[in-house]
Formats: sequence, structure tokens, C-alpha cells
Amino acid sequence: MILFEQLHNLCVEQNISIATAESCTAGLLASKITSIAGASSFLKGGVVAYQNDVKVDVLGVSRLLIQERSEVCSEVAEQMAEGVRNKFSVDFSIATTGYAGPKGGNKLNPIGTVFLAVSSKERTVSKRCLFSGERESIVKQAVIKGASFLIEELKKE
Repeated sequence: MILFEQLHNLCVEQNISIATAESCTAGLLASKITSIAGASSFLKGGVVAYQNDVKVDVLGVSRLLIQERSEVCSEVAEQMAEGVRNKFSVDFSIATTGYAGPKGGNKLNPIGTVFLAVSSKERTVSKRCLFSGERESIVKQAVIKGASFLIEELKKE
């Protein structure tokens, strides 16, 4: 909980607005952010883009990119983050996409692979993470890592 309090305080102190675009975490990141009272002062909202059509039609992710690289890659995470940042007109956004299991994944990106992306008006950055454990554990690890990544990027601005 301390992590989400830190995110809350940072956003409030710096008057930063944020939004989320979540695939594999299915809204858990936004839920954790709003577990701290007063989150409505900085979290404008989020999109659970679990299916590829939502990534494409709502967030503006390239359908060709998904066909060529799959929905689990850094470029898709980055386009999701940029799409939700623009749609909600926020200062920062974060996106998650990955394979939580028990099915999915491939040799290059096995189950437990999650791509996180943070977007601001200045830049969009992403990172690939590999988590272990069961589905629920992978999702929880992705949420924690995502919040930490967002905090790191907020501190750079």
C-alpha cells in the first residue's frame, strides 16, 4: 500500500493527471491506485483493453502491428499508453500487456512476460518484465512493477 500512497502523493504534490490502459492486469492497477482516498484528484480513468479489437478501436493500436508482432510486445504497450493518454488528456499514462497464463506465450515471450509502458507529452518508454508463478501472482507482480515504473518516470519529469 505504501507504493500506491507514494504514487498518490507524487501526483497530488506535482498536480499530475494520469490514466491507465490495461490488458493482462484487467483493471487491477487502476483499482489499486483508487484504493487510496482522493485518487479522483489525479486519476481520470482507464481502459481495460483485454481484447485486441479494443486495443485497436479504442486506443488506436495498429492492427498490422498486432498481426505482425502479437499483442504482447513493447510497441503495443507504447501505443496503448499513448492512446489512453491522448483519449483522457492526461499528463501521464501507463499500459500493461502480457501473458499471465496458464495458456498463451511463446518461445520469445513465455507465460509471465509483461510489457509495461509509460507515456508523457515528452516521451514514451517501455520495459519487458518476466514474472514467475501462477496467473494471479503474475498479475499482482505486474501491478506492483507498473506502479514502481510510473513513479520512476514521474520523478524524472
